[in-house]
Amino acid sequence: MEGEPPKTDQQNRSNLTPHPLKRFSLLIALGFLIGLPCLIFLVLIGFGLIHVEQTRGEARRSQSKYNLKQISSALLLYHDQHNTLPPGAIIAADETPLHSWQALILPFIDQRGVHQQIDFEQPWNHPVNQQAFQQQVPQYLADWIEQKHSPEGYALSHYVGNEFLLKKNQSVPFGEITDGTSNTITAIERGAHFQPWGAPENLARPIDIIGPGKKTLFPDGNHVLFSDGRVRFLSKDIDPAILKALSTPAGGEVVGEF
Repeated sequence: MEGEPPKTDQQNRSNLTPHPLKRFSLLIALGFLIGLPCLIFLVLIGFGLIHVEQTRGEARRSQSKYNLKQISSALLLYHDQHNTLPPGAIIAADETPLHSWQALILPFIDQRGVHQQIDFEQPWNHPVNQQAFQQQVPQYLADWIEQKHSPEGYALSHYVGNEFLLKKNQSVPFGEITDGTSNTITAIERGAHFQPWGAPENLARPIDIIGPGKKTLFPDGNHVLFSDGRVRFLSKDIDPAILKALSTPAGGEVVGEF
C-alpha cells in the first residue's frame, strides 16, 4: 500500500517462521504420529512374548505329566507281573548299591533293549554296565533341562521315587498301601540335585523335594505321581502335615483338602 514503508528482511523472515507455539504443537503431533505406532508395536511384541512363554510353560507341564504317566504305567505293569511294586533300591549285603527302581521298570517303558544290556549281577556303576547307564531314557527327562548327564557321564533322571513307598530291598504290594493308593505319592519331579536313573540313591522324602525354598521344575510347585496312576500338581505352599500324610503308604493319617 502507498505510504507504508517497505518491510525489512528481518520482518520477512519473521513472517515465514512459524510461531513458537505452533512449532511446538507440530512437534507434538509429529511425535504422536511416529510414537503411537511404535508403542503399539512394542505392546504387541510384549503380548506376543507373554503368549509364547505361556504356551512354552503349558507344553513343559504337559510333557512332565506325560513322563510321570509313562512311569505310572510301567509300575502298574511291573506290579501285574510280580504282584508287587519294585524295590526302590537293591543294596548288597556288604552295603554296595546295586540297582534302582528305574532300572527295574525299563522293559515296561519300551526300553527293553537298554534293560538287556545291564548285568544285574554287577553294580550299576561297574565298568561292564557303564555303556547301558550312559544312555538317556526319554521318560526320565524333562527336555528343557540342560543337565542330562552326571560329571561321570551317566544319564540323569529328573524324577525321584518316594522312599517311604519304594523302599530299599523291600517290595510293597498295593494291598499294603492301607492309606489308599489315591493318597500315596509314588514319584515326584525335581528341579535340582539330579541323580543318574541307574543310581539306587535316586530316592527321597517328598518333604525334601516339595516346599518353600526348594528348587523345582516349575516355579509354583511340583507334579506328583500317586499310586493310583493320577498325576497332580502340588503347590510348594502345601501344608507339611498333609504332605507327610501323602508320603506314607500306611501311616494312618487323615488327609484333608489339598
